[in-house]
Amino acid sequence: MILYIIIFFFIALILSMFGKGGGEFYVPILLTLGFSYQESATMTLFLLIISGITMSIVFHKKALIDWPVGIGVILTSATGSFLGGFVSADINPLYLKLIFSFLLLVSAYFLAKPIEKRKSFQSRFMWKRSCCNENYSVPVLIVFPLIFLVGFIAGMVGISGGGLIVPILLLIGNVPLRIAFATNSIMVLFSSAFGFLGHILKTSIDWHLTIFLALAIVAGAIVGANLSTRINIKHLKKIFIFILIFAALWMILKIFI
Repeated sequence: MILYIIIFFFIALILSMFGKGGGEFYVPILLTLGFSYQESATMTLFLLIISGITMSIVFHKKALIDWPVGIGVILTSATGSFLGGFVSADINPLYLKLIFSFLLLVSAYFLAKPIEKRKSFQSRFMWKRSCCNENYSVPVLIVFPLIFLVGFIAGMVGISGGGLIVPILLLIGNVPLRIAFATNSIMVLFSSAFGFLGHILKTSIDWHLTIFLALAIVAGAIVGANLSTRINIKHLKKIFIFILIFAALWMILKIFI
C-alpha cells in the first residue's frame, strides 16, 4: 500500500502543475491491484474529485482561475461529451483514439513553436478578460465550437478531453499559460463529480484504500499546484509539451495492447 500511495502522490504532484487529474494513469494502476474496471473507474473518479477540489482551492487562492471562461468550457465540453457518448456505439473507437492522439501531437508541435512566430487569433466577437494581472481576449466563435468538437470526440472515446482543451485555450484562446492550467482544474472537478455520481449508484468501492490514496493525492496536488506558480513559464511549457506527447503515445500503446 505504501508503494502505491507514493506513486499516486507523485502522479498528482506532476499533473496538478498543469491542472490535470491523471485518470488515464490511475485506472491502469488500480487494475493491477485486482480491482474490476468498474471499481477502478469509480475509485479514480472519486480521486479526481479530491484532486480537482484541492487544485481549485490552491489556484483560486492565487487568483489564477478565470471562472467565467472555465464555466463556459465546462458547459460546452459537457454538452459535446454527452452527445458524443450518445452516438459512440455507431463509430469505431480505434479511429477516434488515433485521431485524438494525432491532435495531441499537433498541439505539442505548435506549443513548441516560439511565441513570437505565432499569430493571435482574432474574430468578430472577442471576449475581453482580465485575470491575475493579465489582459487577454478570447475569440468565442472559434474557441467554444472547437471545445464542443473536442468534447464530442472525447465523449465517444470515453475520456475527459482536457489534454486538447488546454492547448486550445493556449494556442487559439489567447489565454495565458498559468491561467489556462488553473482554469482546467475546475473542469477536472466538475466532470469527475458527475461521472462519479453515475458510477457509485451501481458500483461499490474499497473506501479504506481509496481514502489513503485520496490523502496522498491531496498532498501531491497541494505541492504540484503551488509549484506551478513558481516554476519558470518556459520550463512549465516544456514539461507540458512532454506530457502531451507522452499522453498521445500512451493512448496509441493502449490501442494495440
